[in-house]
Amino acid sequence: MGKRVKLSLINNGSISAVFGNIIEEEPLKIEFDNVEIFKNYDIIIFPYITQNSRRIFFLDTIAIEENIIEFKFSKDISDVFFKYNFIEFNHNINVVKIADNQKEKYIQLSNKLNIQEHNSTANRLKEVYSRDDIENRELISFLIDINAKIDEILYLLKPKVNIDGSKEYTSIILGEEGIFFISREKIESSNIMIHSTIRDSGGFFSFASVCHLEEFSKCNEFIIYKAVFENINNDTEDKIIKYIFRFEREMLKEANK
Repeated sequence: MGKRVKLSLINNGSISAVFGNIIEEEPLKIEFDNVEIFKNYDIIIFPYITQNSRRIFFLDTIAIEENIIEFKFSKDISDVFFKYNFIEFNHNINVVKIADNQKEKYIQLSNKLNIQEHNSTANRLKEVYSRDDIENRELISFLIDINAKIDEILYLLKPKVNIDGSKEYTSIILGEEGIFFISREKIESSNIMIHSTIRDSGGFFSFASVCHLEEFSKCNEFIIYKAVFENINNDTEDKIIKYIFRFEREMLKEANK
């Protein structure tokens, strides 16, 4: 069996991860359990990892024979964003366009939202649980489980955070450096604030950040935007990194069944 690799497929504004095994590297041929998904796609993202480098490419399919697909490298999209860990992330995010004279206002707002999240009961319990010298670890774990269930109920009951001028978009990639999302219309701003709540096996957590916005690529009727975090604090960054690692582990387990 060849080297196990992950490809990210974008189709009609949605992204999914597909795992396969490299059969040949020149030309690139990869074997998959199911090739049907590759018959209708907009963009294929492929992290090409060697001993000395990690480069990211868009791929095009050349030929499909049974469960083996031959690809060609269509575009090198290696970017500082992809030097670190990232995952496929179909999620709703709130985006606010920021005028140049309002940037400081939204930096303060996003900092406030992140501090509120950090001071939640769930986070304080998890911090205690992570200490090496803690006694009654089972009790703390029990309290975390109870709090996660309460958090879920409260999340469903409480109104969403409403930020004046915000609009909902769909994200496709979450990384340590920022987030990619798609839009049907052009966003006339180089600075935005994003806010989102993530639900995973560890419960819920929210994050917010002012971001520098760049148009990354076009995908049929969609524009793919890259939003680079500017004021994520260490605690929030740590949560995002842990979420990425946890999510990747779960995907790998599922793919290797």
